[in-house]
Amino acid sequence: MSPKDSTITSYFGPMTESRTPAKAKGATERTTSKATMTPSPKPQDKGKGKRALSGSPAPMPEKRRDTKPATKPTTPRHLSHKDLSSYKLSLSPSSPNLPTLSLTYHTGDIFDAPPQTLLVHACNTQGVWGSGIAKAFKDDYPKAHVIYRDFCTKEHLLKSRPVPTGTALLIPPVDVGKRHWIGCLFTSAKYGKGKDKSDVIVENTKPAMEMLLELAKMAGGIETVRMCKINSGAFGVRWERTEGELEGIVVREGWMGSVEVWEPEMG
Repeated sequence: MSPKDSTITSYFGPMTESRTPAKAKGATERTTSKATMTPSPKPQDKGKGKRALSGSPAPMPEKRRDTKPATKPTTPRHLSHKDLSSYKLSLSPSSPNLPTLSLTYHTGDIFDAPPQTLLVHACNTQGVWGSGIAKAFKDDYPKAHVIYRDFCTKEHLLKSRPVPTGTALLIPPVDVGKRHWIGCLFTSAKYGKGKDKSDVIVENTKPAMEMLLELAKMAGGIETVRMCKINSGAFGVRWERTEGELEGIVVREGWMGSVEVWEPEMG
């Protein structure tokens, strides 16, 4: 071989030898890189309804915990003739030796009463507290008025099945900030020009008051009874007639034996 050919051969020989290892090195690096690559984790199966393999129960999701509504405090319901056997009281006992209802007289605001006081007034059976002291009851005790109205118009039917006169309704304390019971004596079926005659109203007063005293005994917790001079306002009955009926009530076992009669201060 000529010196020229030798030079050419020696020039390309090393180049061939040096490239071959380079390629091998690159292939080795790529192979090593592939070998050391950490495999990506497989996505976990979030399928619904799968139970834990352990014996302990699966934890309850946060959204489902304590889903029961809080228990609301129970409010005593109203009482009426419906809560008595045969819807009425037995005949009042008569004996000169038995105690009768005592009336005491006071001047001032009947509504300025201590807690657990029963406030009594005479009502119609139409569900209307529209004038006189009945309007004051409606303004001061709006929730009690709703109970009275619904009792007359929903629990009973005004035309075909009205509330019987000579009965009573006892409403528990339901108005915010007012811890007073409300007693409704149904002494007249209607009001205004349609109200019952005075004799009928007086006749209804005694059995209605007797029933209210019995309902108060059933309810428990009542400490004092107050009333205005019932029947003498919008119903137009002289107080002395109503007074005589109330004082003739024989006090039975467990009944309140005294009633405070309140009238506003004059002037």
